[in-house]
Amino acid sequence: MSVRQSQVIKIAFQAASSHASPRLSSSFLSQPTASSSSSLSGTPLHIRSLAARPSQRPQRQVTSMAAKVVGMIKLALNAGKANPAPPVGPALGSKGVNIMQFCKSYNAATQDKIGTVIPVEITVFDDRSFTFVLKTPPASVLLQKAAGVEKGSGTPNSVKVGKITMDQLKEIASTKLPDLNTTSVDAAMKIVAGTARNMGITISG
Repeated sequence: MSVRQSQVIKIAFQAASSHASPRLSSSFLSQPTASSSSSLSGTPLHIRSLAARPSQRPQRQVTSMAAKVVGMIKLALNAGKANPAPPVGPALGSKGVNIMQFCKSYNAATQDKIGTVIPVEITVFDDRSFTFVLKTPPASVLLQKAAGVEKGSGTPNSVKVGKITMDQLKEIASTKLPDLNTTSVDAAMKIVAGTARNMGITISG
């Protein structure tokens, strides 16, 4: 082989080498090892969901569009002081209702009425969710408070325990109006007056 042929072959080899694809060596492109590729094999994945913030207003958490009413519970509770003790615990527990959730919701809704009995009607659904509606205080409680007595008379026809004014009667009747079977304040006053008589409380004025 002549010197010229050797030079041509050398130049051709160098040209071919210059067009070859470069090899990349980087830690980012390292091949997975047997241990790393199998590290997740058979490992259970634990997914934790964050609990939603409780709403300020008690609302039913709907778990089924076809949820049906399975019970109605009526209780007379001291405002802001509901707890799992009777009557709340047994009444709600028998229906599978979350007792503490109800107590917290009821107490939050009545915290500005502490010292007063606030009746509540609880609707229970078949998915164990619930809603509740607050009612007005019993007429007897309002009458006792207005008359300044702790309880009514055991013999109201002969023993009177206190008295209220017509203005107080009207105020109580107006308070009770949403829960009475009438839309008339005058009719409501007659109903409350009947309760007052049965308690031995007279009405003046």
